[in-house]
Amino acid sequence: MLHKTWGKLESINSSPMLLDTVFDVASLTKPVVTTTLLMMLREKGMLNLNDSVQLHLPVFTGREKERITLKHLLTHISGLPAWANLYESVENSEEARTRLLNIPLEFSPEKKMIYSCLGFLVLGEVISKITGKRLSNLFHDKIAKPLKLHNSMFSPEKKLSDLSKIAPTENCTFRKKLLRGIVHDENSFAFEEEGGNAGLFSTAKDLLRFTQLLINEGELDGVRLLSKQSVAEMLKNHNPAGLTPRGLGWDIKKPMSTADGASWEYSCGPDFPDNSCGHTGFTGTSLWFNPATKQIVIALSNRVNISRENNIDSIKRFRVNLHGLLITGRCSYR
Repeated sequence: MLHKTWGKLESINSSPMLLDTVFDVASLTKPVVTTTLLMMLREKGMLNLNDSVQLHLPVFTGREKERITLKHLLTHISGLPAWANLYESVENSEEARTRLLNIPLEFSPEKKMIYSCLGFLVLGEVISKITGKRLSNLFHDKIAKPLKLHNSMFSPEKKLSDLSKIAPTENCTFRKKLLRGIVHDENSFAFEEEGGNAGLFSTAKDLLRFTQLLINEGELDGVRLLSKQSVAEMLKNHNPAGLTPRGLGWDIKKPMSTADGASWEYSCGPDFPDNSCGHTGFTGTSLWFNPATKQIVIALSNRVNISRENNIDSIKRFRVNLHGLLITGRCSYR
């Protein structure tokens, strides 16, 4: 196992990254928290993945929205837009929630795969509605505590006395300060820092333990969190032929010729094995693994501390080259 750090916590005048640095992992929240909790609720008989969203959230109304199932949201084929500004000009989370649930579809369900943060915000609302509990509390009690993920949490600014181990993200113009232990994603912030799309903070060590749980088919150190069947279902393609393949919450690397207009380059690059599963986060985070070969690559950065937009191409190239180097000993991009 290789576990190393490079660079500093901030772009200038900063202390170095440490092995236990805590990162805002952004959209890794989607598979690690939201998808896992949904599968646990399904195992308890509290929901079915083919349930309509309206069954659990009757206020989720609009043209064709009655057709949308939980699985559609998990695999990004619901027809919801990729993103919308839910956070500006709202007084509280209820106003943001109302705005979310009233967003019209961009296209009919099952027509295209469009990666949608909004869909996972809706899934977070479904989980909270079914359980009557906050997402952060459910994650702590049902996932972090049994798996001993000691440095994984929501809203660490409110929970940790020492914030120096947290990698800061952006000097945010919306919140008018440097974000350290506060979720970077503005929509998640509007949902009290714990939307189903983003909000988790974690370390490479904790994410490794979580990934080992999946590779071990739902069990880690004698603790069974998910059934073998649930893990297998999470890590296989569920989208119809012709659409970009997706697992439940996870991206899945497959040889692909799609009819949905997708131009999809896997962030793990061409050399990482097919049927690998992974996800990335906007802040600069990435997790990819292959259940068969048991290869795991976790790369955490706070690239938004340097620039929100200017280094997107650079981080994409870095990820592809990193996976290529680790698998083949050569860069995938020359």
